Amino acid sequence: FPQLTITQSQTWVPPQDGNVCIHVVGAGGGGSGQTALAYSGGAGAYGKIPTLAVTTSGSFTLVVGVGGAGGYNNGSGLTNGGNSSIAGTGLTGTKTAGGGGRGKGPSNGSQNGAGGSVSGSGEGWAGYTGGAGSSFGGGAVGIYATGQAAQGQPHVRAGMTDAQSGGLASSGYGIICGGSQASLAQYTVLGVYNFPNQGDDLCGGAGQYYSTLGGHYSHAADGGIGGGGGGCRNTNSASNAFGGRGGDGIILIQYLPW
Repeated sequence: FPQLTITQSQTWVPPQDGNVCIHVVGAGGGGSGQTALAYSGGAGAYGKIPTLAVTTSGSFTLVVGVGGAGGYNNGSGLTNGGNSSIAGTGLTGTKTAGGGGRGKGPSNGSQNGAGGSVSGSGEGWAGYTGGAGSSFGGGAVGIYATGQAAQGQPHVRAGMTDAQSGGLASSGYGIICGGSQASLAQYTVLGVYNFPNQGDDLCGGAGQYYSTLGGHYSHAADGGIGGGGGGCRNTNSASNAFGGRGGDGIILIQYLPW
């Protein structure tokens, strides 16, 4: 019973007849990089078709969202996460897991990115809104409830998915798995620079707060698959701050033994 991992938009023709479960994850939004407060990206939404009969004569249009670019130096280059969607034979319209919003810098509103939302209906399609970003990092993809936002005390970290751990490769038979650890936020002063760990699958990227001498670079962590990118704050206006990139979306198609 194959499990197909779709990472690029394409027209998909089923390789064999059978029943499939389809998971759709939107892309995460990018985090901002600036001298003021750090603003992080929201996670992509998650949607699921529990079971669908497919045949080799069918055809589906699969769109996989691209992760939002992180901003730098007070907002330049910052983008939202792209939508992921599926449409085709036997489906009622297009079903979409929306991409997460960007963490906006001073030049475009100064706010954390919202999580992506789910749209479409029919064939048992259901899902959850992605987690919002916060000053501590990007939001996470929610599989069983709305995705988690990044957390403050006592655990300063990006959003953590509620999916079973083990990573996407451990998914199968109607279940999607995620990362086992969210990215930890960083607070660094006077040039001792630690690059934050990147977000695991479906988890957000950590925020970075950096106070340094002029001319240095600081970078927040990227989100894992579907996760929001962390926001970066560098308090020295002569230095450079780069927000983390949002994680790309994904579509998993699992053939079922029932």
